[in-house]
Amino acid sequence: PPGHVEARIAPKLMKALASNTHVEIMNLANANVQKAEGALLAESLRSNSTLRELNVETNCLDSYTVKLVAENLTENPSAKVETLRVAQQRHVGNFFGRPVEEAFGQLLEKNEYILKLGLECNDAHWRNSIDRALLRNNDFARRRRNKATLNPEDEVVAEEKTLSRLFLRTPPKSSVQEVFKEDFASHGTVRKYVATQQKLPTTSQLQAFAKSNGTPLKYSEVAPLLKAFRSGILDAAKDTEVVVGDIFEVDLGGTMRKWSINNDNWSLDIWSPDKKRYDFRSTKEPSLSVSAEWAAWLSAG
Repeated sequence: PPGHVEARIAPKLMKALASNTHVEIMNLANANVQKAEGALLAESLRSNSTLRELNVETNCLDSYTVKLVAENLTENPSAKVETLRVAQQRHVGNFFGRPVEEAFGQLLEKNEYILKLGLECNDAHWRNSIDRALLRNNDFARRRRNKATLNPEDEVVAEEKTLSRLFLRTPPKSSVQEVFKEDFASHGTVRKYVATQQKLPTTSQLQAFAKSNGTPLKYSEVAPLLKAFRSGILDAAKDTEVVVGDIFEVDLGGTMRKWSINNDNWSLDIWSPDKKRYDFRSTKEPSLSVSAEWAAWLSAG
C-alpha cells in the first residue's frame, strides 16, 4: 500500500535501508513505490554500504525522485551497488530528461562498482559517458575477482639464478607409502639406491644397481621409472627445507614452494628464511642429492 495509507510498510522499509547490514538484493519492481517512498529510499542510499542489487522499475517515481537516487549514491563513497534498475516509471515513460541523465553520468564517473544500469538515456553525450564507465567498472570487477583468488606470494618478484644442484634437507611429514601409493613396489629399486647412495642415479647407474641386487630392469623401463620417481620425490619435497646451489658454487638454504620441468627446463621456486624469493632455472638436469634424514625416510616401509 502507499506510504500515506500504511506507514509501517514502505516508509519503514526505505528508512531501515540506511542502517541495513544484511539485505544485499532488493527487488521492488512493480511494487507501487510512490514518490515519497522513493525520496526516503534515495536518502538511505546516501549511507547504505551493503546493498548490491536494487530494482525499482515500473513504479510511480518521477524524474526528481530518480535524480535523487543518483545524487545520493554519488555522495556515498562506501556504496557497493552493482546492479541498479530505475527505468519505465508510470506516467513518465522511458526518458527522465537530461538533468537525470546528467546525474547518472556524474554518478558513473565517480562510482567504480555499478556494473549494470537499467536506464534509457536519450542524450548522446551522457549515454556514451555511462557506457564507457560501465565498461571500466566491469574491468575493475574482473581485476578484483582475479586479485581475490591470487596468492599474495605470487606478486613477489623472484630473483633469477642458474640452478646447478639440489639437496633435499628435510623429509616430508607424510610417509613414503603415502607419497608413492600405487607405485610403491615398482619404485623399490630406485628408493633403495637413493637411500644408500643419497643421490638420484643416472639410468646406467640404476640399471647396474638393479642387476647387482637381483632385480634387473629392462633398458626401456629405466628412464620412465627414474622420471616418475623424480616427480614423486620433488612433489614430496614441496614446502620442505632444501639447499640449492648455483653455477658459482654458492649455496642457498630455503623452502621449495614449487617446481616444474618442461622439456628438460627446470624451475624451482625457493623462499629464503628472510622471505626473499628466488627462481632457480636450468636447461639441463641438475645433480639431486638427499640428506641422511631423507635416506631414512625412503628406507621406511
